[in-house]
Order: sequence, then C-alpha cells, then structure tokens
Amino acid sequence: MANIHPACKPVSGEFHLLNVQIKEHVAKSFTALLTCNIKVPYMKAVNLEGPPRAGRREAVKDGMELGKKFLAEGEAGARSVCLKLKKTKWTPQQLVNVDEKDLYTNHPLPGFRDSQELFAKEAELFPPGEGWIRHSPTMLVHQHSHVYFVQSGEKAGKYCRQGAGGTGQWVDIEAPHAPQDYDIKVRAASASCVRRGTKFDRAVILNDVTKIARLSLKLALSFVDRPASGFALFQGLRTPEAAQWCAENFHKKLLPRLAEKIHVYKTEELQEILEATLSELDTEVMKSAFPFSGCSALLALLLGNRLVVAGVGDCRVLLLEGEGKASSASRLLDCEGHLEDEEEQLRFWQAGGMVVDGLLHHQQAEKLDDAKRILCAPSVFDVLLAPDDELDVKQVRGAYRKLALKVHPDKQKDKDSVELKAYQYAFARLEESKERLEAMIEEDLEACKQMRRVLHAEVHTRSGAASLLGVDWTPASDSILEEIEKDALKAAKELKKKFSKLQAFVPDFRQAETICDEAVRTMARPCTLESLPRTEALLKEGLQMSRALGVRDMRSPRSVVVMEPKSAAHFVSTSATVRFALLCGPTSALKDEDLIQRAAAHARRPKASALAWNGLAAEAASSAAVCISISPSGKAEAPAKRQKTAQGADTVRGRHILLRHQQVRQADAMLRRDPGRTVQETEELALKTLETLLKTPNQFPKLCRELSDCQTGEHPGQLCGDLGWIAKGQMDAPLDEAIFSLAASKETYGIADHPNRSPKVNEFSDVISGSRGLHIFQRLA
Repeated sequence: MANIHPACKPVSGEFHLLNVQIKEHVAKSFTALLTCNIKVPYMKAVNLEGPPRAGRREAVKDGMELGKKFLAEGEAGARSVCLKLKKTKWTPQQLVNVDEKDLYTNHPLPGFRDSQELFAKEAELFPPGEGWIRHSPTMLVHQHSHVYFVQSGEKAGKYCRQGAGGTGQWVDIEAPHAPQDYDIKVRAASASCVRRGTKFDRAVILNDVTKIARLSLKLALSFVDRPASGFALFQGLRTPEAAQWCAENFHKKLLPRLAEKIHVYKTEELQEILEATLSELDTEVMKSAFPFSGCSALLALLLGNRLVVAGVGDCRVLLLEGEGKASSASRLLDCEGHLEDEEEQLRFWQAGGMVVDGLLHHQQAEKLDDAKRILCAPSVFDVLLAPDDELDVKQVRGAYRKLALKVHPDKQKDKDSVELKAYQYAFARLEESKERLEAMIEEDLEACKQMRRVLHAEVHTRSGAASLLGVDWTPASDSILEEIEKDALKAAKELKKKFSKLQAFVPDFRQAETICDEAVRTMARPCTLESLPRTEALLKEGLQMSRALGVRDMRSPRSVVVMEPKSAAHFVSTSATVRFALLCGPTSALKDEDLIQRAAAHARRPKASALAWNGLAAEAASSAAVCISISPSGKAEAPAKRQKTAQGADTVRGRHILLRHQQVRQADAMLRRDPGRTVQETEELALKTLETLLKTPNQFPKLCRELSDCQTGEHPGQLCGDLGWIAKGQMDAPLDEAIFSLAASKETYGIADHPNRSPKVNEFSDVISGSRGLHIFQRLA
C-alpha cells in the first residue's frame, strides 16, 4: 500500500456526523463553524467558517444556512453559501425565529445510516483530485494523463500505467504529486499605450489557471502547486491579427499539455511545454487566413515557487529585486533576433534577407554589388541570368565571361582581406553554377525551363500561385476550398514530375519542391475578393526582427525569419518581494537602468510599475508591459503580530480617489461627475496622481477635491475622499484585496528582509481597477 496517496489516509474523529456551532472571538465577533468528517469519495475533514458577525443571532442564522446547504448539496454547496454570506446582511425580521438549539449537532448524513451501505463504500478507495472516470468495475482512469487507480482487490490504492498502445503489461507507478500551497502572494497587471495608429499589443493574465482549465476547457489541473498563474504578452508585426489570435487561444494550447501529467513536473519539462505551446501557435497562424501577419510572443507560467518563461522575437524578462535606491535587476530571458546582431545578420543574409531602412526584407538584387548578388542568389539560375534572359548554353557562357571579369579575385587588388575573401567565394560559386547549368541544359532543356519558372514564381500571392499551377486564381468560399485544394495538389504533382530528372544536377531541387507545396497552401487558404489586396499588401512590409511567430512569406521557401523559442526558469523566494518585468516590442528595447529607476517606488504596485515602464517607450506608436509582483503572503504570521484596529481585525479605515473612464457603463449613485476620459488617459492620470501623493502625501485632500469623480471628494477638509470604516467583503473583490493588503505591522515595517514585512499605515495602494473606475486608496487606520 506504499503508493496510496496521503489524501486516502483516514482522519481522526467520528465520520458522517454534521456539527454546526457558534465560535466567539476575542474581538467580540461571532462566526458559524461547520465540521464534518467524511469517507466518500475519500477520507477528509470538512471545516467551513462563516463571516464574522457583530451579533450571535446573526452567526446562528449563518450556521442554519450552512447546515441546510451542506445536507442538500455537500461541501461544494456549503462553500458557495460561505461566499454569499459575506455579502449578506440579515434584517431583524429574518432573525425573529432564530434559535441556537436548531443548529445541527451530531446529525447523521443522509444515505450513511445503514452500516452495510457504509461498509460497501469504505471497501472502495477513491484517488484525490479531479479528472478521474470509470475504466472498469475496479479501476478508475485519469483521462488526460492515462494513469489508472485500483479501487479494490490485492492492489487497492495502487497507481499504474498500461504499456504501449494500451495493450501492454500493467506497470506500477508512484502516486500523483501532492500539490503544495506556497506562502506567497501574487499580484500582476498589464499596461498598454496606443499613441498613434492601431493597437498592436495584447496582454493576458490568468490569475488561476486551474479555474480557467476547469471552467473554459473542462480540464482538471488538481496536481499542480499553487499559486498557479499564467501570463502572456504579444506584440504584433505588420498587423495585430496574429497577436490577437494568439492572445485568445494560447491557453487552449498550454493547459491541455499541462494536464497530461499528474506527477511532479521537472523544470525542464515545463520549459518544453511553453516552447511547444509557442510552436503550436506558430503552426496555427501559418495555416490561418492571416499568414503574413506575425508577432513577438512571451509566455510565463507560475506554479508554486517556480516561474517558467519562454519567448520568441523582440521580448525579454527582467527580474527586479529590492526597493527604492536598493533595487537591482538581472535578465532572466533575452530573446535573439535583433537586426544589429552580427551573427544574426550573417544568418538571415545567407537565407536571402537584407536590411533596408532599418527593416528586414527579402534581398533586392538591384541594391547589391556583383559579388554579394552572386553569393546571395537564391538559385543557380539567378547567379548567371536575369529573369528575362534566354535559357541556353550560349547565354550562360556569355554571362559567365562578363561576371568573371568583374568578380575574379585577381582583379580586386584594392580590396581588403575580408572583401577579397568574399570575391573568392563569389567566383567559386559562379564557376560551380556555370557547370551545373550547362549540365542541366544538356540533360533536358524543357525540364530546366520548368524548374526556372518554379524558382522564380511568387507563390505567396494568389495570382502567382495560380499562374504557376495553372488553376483559377479567383478567391473562393470555404464550401469549395477542398475542391480547389485537390486541383492544386494534382497540378503540383504534375509540375514536380516535369523537373524530377534534374534532381541529381541542381542543388535547388528541394527548394523547387517546397515552392510547389507553398503554392498549394496559398490556393487552399480561405480569402475573399475584398480582403485579398490588403492581405497581399503585407508582403511588401519589412520586419523589425529576424525571429518571430508567423510571417509565412519570410519563413518559406527560405528561412529569412526563424521561429526558435528560448526559455528560462527562476525559483521564487518566499521571504522577499520581487518583481518580474515582461517586456515585448518597444518596451523590450528599454535600458535596465531606466526600468529600475522609473519604478523604484512601486515594488508592491504592479499596475503602477507597468504604467511607468510603458511611459518610457514614448516614441513608439504602441507599447505594452506586464509586471508580476510576488511577495510573502503573511498567512504564516502569528496572530499576536497582526495589527489591531479600533473596529477589529476585519475592518480598516481608508480614503480614496476615484477616476472614472468611458468603459464604465453602469449607473453610479455616488458619482460626482463623468469626465468622459478614455481608459488610457485615466491610467496616465492615475499614475501621475499616485506618484505625486508618494512625494507629497499631504496633498491628498487637494488632489482628491480636484480629481476624484466620487461624491466623497466633496467632503470637507481632511475628510475629503474618506470611506469610513470598511468591513472585509464590503467592497468588490479587487478593491477589497487591495485595501486589506495595506493592513500594516509597524514593528516590521522598514526591515527589508523580514518575512512578514508589510506596508505602514497611510501607505498608498496600487492603481486598482474596479466596477466604478480606477481607484487610489490610502490606509488611515
């Protein structure tokens, strides 16, 4: 029984007896406490506690509701009631008939009064976690990982896996990973800015990937460490279509891969999952209706205390430690593909690319000297002949004599050693191309002409592909695309046969076959007559990077641009606050020193950090950044260390400045005015206001009176913006979490490496987005 999961072990106490009692706290508050030990589906102690109440009768009412729901719907139903009770206020009429004697005490659960039925249930073990389905009368199978669990018999409680193909022998394996909850708090935020033109960036933050997997994809991720969060940042190239599609679909590629294993993931395996996700996104974009669009992409996955990142294109990840002047930074990930890099220049030059006006294009022969044109010619035909030259031995020899006089090494006496070497290589390729072309022409002139036609075809345009294959180029609807693809495949097959005998003579044979295949894909791509000109106009646009996701025309038949993701990992400390800057596009080009200095005051404010970094890329048309802030959660802090307030531990007093924006649609009874600002304008104003307050906190009443769109901004004097005493659960979840995270421990403030370090009273919150707009909170008590 060594492989039995810890969750299958028994717990102490009576089983299947429901108890609800009232618990009185030191702060003169009362809570309802529900307890029950169960054995089905596995042994577990259920402990649920209602919200704190000022009166005992209110807590009794909570206990009655919890007990009823638990008996009707089990633990899940009772937990949902717990959440609703936090927002429920009982009226005096509802408390009239409340009696503590009506609470459930040693109440047996329905269905377990018959001992024979209970014994039958106890005979079968149930594995922990979700995703198990019935495989046989004695076995369950985890449908995503294909791990089996034996419920009864000699191997009861064992986990096993079947051999290859589902027909091999059963092999015992270790128990699934028991997920660990790490004592860290994760806050993340993104910021985007469009200064002119179109928004090219997309950012996605998945605060809880287990919840997203369960609700969106019906996947069980019960065996990953927590917190479990996902992040993505995409910067579009040419158009935002590829970035938009990736942002909407990356979780559909990532989470199923993560669900394939219920045992411990090695860090290298998580890196491979992220890289494979990027590759799958790339494949889908290349096959889509927008194949010439592309993007730089950056993915991050936080499982427990491990942050794994992977990216391709113009992106990097920066780790920032410390606060204020003590801040430091180190690069966790720095992707390749910059056009200024010498090694990268050599790579894309050899693949047929060149930089024109700071952008990467296919090589343009008219802009190259003779030696470079010969070295970078895409085929043997282009080495010696212009596109309109006649193909015969006489023409080849004449062209050879002219070029030989220009590029012969003996004629380059004024060149330095590097240039001379280039001319030597060019002359060698010139001679080789002459010999190959003469042999090809003598072998089969007609086949040689066909291959030349293929190698010169522009198969990324629909008209060019149709001309090469000899099919109709008119854009077609999805209903007849399959028929068009069949005709194109047939034409490509016939075309390949025409030059197949030249395989032994020409080094460009594989490239010619690839071009034929690319023509088929172009004809099979869905498009409309209206969208075709806009799509094909992208072929003339250059790229800022030589590594990216998508941009099919720069990837095939020659790989001027490559999609080779890089990944890295970092183990997060549970005793210090750190930030991770996810940067893509214009923000990726910022200097480390500028990033550190600009957000030095925002170590615990991810939204403010992201906004500040974004503001540094002021010259870019569109920019974006994501900030992940990870700090000790403080759950392990001893109760004696927690700060007490006059109203109890679950209340704080604060004030705020509200900045409303155009995306807020709901009516607001406390609205002072509606300025009609855009979200971007409001975020910029919020950051400016917050940084002013950090420098001069005494200006809060003045700024609140001038800027706040809440009626509290009209309060007199120091009461301007005052919200009074706020109970936990009284506000929207993001606002509630923000203001209660400011609950302080004066004794630990200022000790940088203290595990329970928390902000002081009067500290300002991050820029928080709520249902009313953007808020800046200040904790008063």
